[in-house]
Amino acid sequence: MTDQAHHETTAPASVLIVDDSRVSGRKLAKAVTALGHRTELVSGGTEALGILGEMPFDIVLLDIVMPEMDGYAVLIAMKADVALREIPVIVVSSLDDEIESVARSIELGAEDFLPKNFEPAILRARMNASLARKRFRDRELDYLRDIDTLTEAAQVIEGGAFHPTELNLASVAARDDPLGRLAKIFRSLAEEIYDRERRADLTVRTLRGTLLVIAAGSIFGIAPALGRLASAREIPPLGLAFWSAVVAAILCLSFSIGRSGLPRLKLRDLRFLTLWALLLGCLYQLLTVVIAAHVEASLIAMIGSSRGFMVFLLAALLALERPSLQRFSGLGLGFAAVAVVLLVQGTGEDNDLLWIACALVLPFLLSLHTLLMSWRPRHLGAATTVGIMMALSALFLLPFAVAQNALFLPSLSFGQRELITLALGASTAAALVLALDLVVTAGPVFSSQMAYSQTLAGIAWGMLLLGERLSPLAWGALVFVIAGFWLVKPKRAGDDFRITLRMKGNG
Repeated sequence: MTDQAHHETTAPASVLIVDDSRVSGRKLAKAVTALGHRTELVSGGTEALGILGEMPFDIVLLDIVMPEMDGYAVLIAMKADVALREIPVIVVSSLDDEIESVARSIELGAEDFLPKNFEPAILRARMNASLARKRFRDRELDYLRDIDTLTEAAQVIEGGAFHPTELNLASVAARDDPLGRLAKIFRSLAEEIYDRERRADLTVRTLRGTLLVIAAGSIFGIAPALGRLASAREIPPLGLAFWSAVVAAILCLSFSIGRSGLPRLKLRDLRFLTLWALLLGCLYQLLTVVIAAHVEASLIAMIGSSRGFMVFLLAALLALERPSLQRFSGLGLGFAAVAVVLLVQGTGEDNDLLWIACALVLPFLLSLHTLLMSWRPRHLGAATTVGIMMALSALFLLPFAVAQNALFLPSLSFGQRELITLALGASTAAALVLALDLVVTAGPVFSSQMAYSQTLAGIAWGMLLLGERLSPLAWGALVFVIAGFWLVKPKRAGDDFRITLRMKGNG
């Protein structure tokens, strides 16, 4: 006999004894206990089925002749129950026609038969045989279930997107047999593939995020220069903010409707869109135009570089992203590069210190805007979201522009005022759509580096449109800004990240 087989016949078992006779029931319980097993004694069939539904048992010793519910009825009920049918039953009876009762019991699913006047050796032999078969069957069922689990895991991977935790292979991999080793290898390969795809996803996010940072920042950076041009031509700030919002709304909604049809706006979306409209579409747009009248565009762009640190701190405080020394270093590298340019360039005689201090409000508003975009309605596209937000901004600005007599009417001749308004609206629309995509792709902290590309773009736009001069040092700072991108890196895919493998033969 092997060690495993010996263990199966001698290991303690949980035994339920069903007998309406107190004397014979206790006699049987004493004999079973002497064999090293645990016993539970009940006096009727109904009570037996009740306790079987509450407690696990390895074997049942069942009397045939009982009032109300006899042993045959208990056998029928047990074999009809999926949870109980695998429990072996040895019937115990003193019926005169033992051959007939044994045959009927076996037909109903009993494992064996034991007379009332049993010999201890017969009891031990028949219980050990039944327990050995039961434990072998349990191992067989466990093995089949584990094979099903492994098969289902393969189907999950083959069928579509998956996450390693969905494979449910921990219990199978814990087996100390070839199936367990196969499950370990299978799980290890799945986790390796998953980790590789997450790293690839991070690389793609970094590349795409860097391009979006540069593109969105470059477009955003034109706003101070346009504001300064508007001030020089005495264009009312409120009127300019209103009409640029109208232009942005028309462009975004036209694109959105032409591509996806009318937006399906939900009532709860209005809270986000209203807050965003007040913060960015009204307050930021208006302050940019007003402050640009008193501060050079290139200096406003320089001050805007502080936005990266503001977003980093706010995101850490709000637990939107996990802070790290590497990210802090990346943000600091870009900030230091821009700060050097600012110190070398100086503030200039035309820049009032009070207005310079006011200009710090602009990066703070953009920091709130960056974090706010993390909660935008996901069922609305980026163009739709920006279009509705800018439409609300125009609606909010309209009464103030009328009250201040700042609501000018565009001229059909399309002069400089109309050109500035169109450029501000179009640049705002494009930059915001790109920024929304950037936050989704790379997270708010990485997106905050748009402040650096916006800074350098603002300097460039100031030079192109306003003739402001800047040393080549600013262009050298761009190298450090891009290096900072790679230190910060986009947010990693979350726990809900899933990958899809293309299997050969699936097209």
